[in-house]
Amino acid sequence: MKAAGSRRKHAPRRRRPLSDFLVSALAVSLAAPALAVAADDFVVIVHPSVTGASIRRPDLAAVFLKKAARWGSGGSAIPVDQSGTSPVRESFSKAVLGMPVAAAVQFWQKQMFETKPLRPPVVRGSDAEVIAFVAKTEGAVGYVSKTATLPPGVRTIAVID
Repeated sequence: MKAAGSRRKHAPRRRRPLSDFLVSALAVSLAAPALAVAADDFVVIVHPSVTGASIRRPDLAAVFLKKAARWGSGGSAIPVDQSGTSPVRESFSKAVLGMPVAAAVQFWQKQMFETKPLRPPVVRGSDAEVIAFVAKTEGAVGYVSKTATLPPGVRTIAVID
């Protein structure tokens, strides 16, 4: 039995140097963008009139949320979404917009009743319909599953963080 007031002494804990924590944090932060890109289950496609080989994820989100209406080259940016029940839309919404489809739908419901209402992007029901829309619409941008076969009338654009 311990005597009242006595304390057992522990060996001092070895503290890790701050540099160990910084190295770990740096490794995680460098790996995170690569993991995000690798996890995308979709491919972003654009009409050939859209210039550039890549687009930053926040800029793509701005186009789909209609916070950016023009491409850097000056042409109109025309986004096309997939059906709200599409698994590729769920993946795109989470990876690019940072929200599930239900939250995106709520966002658009609010926007349509603002004093200066915005209309949501056009919706198409399948990869084939999105591809057809993008192929015939100058400035269009959409997304399809990685397994979709792309015709010469559209091209892919890389999404970067």
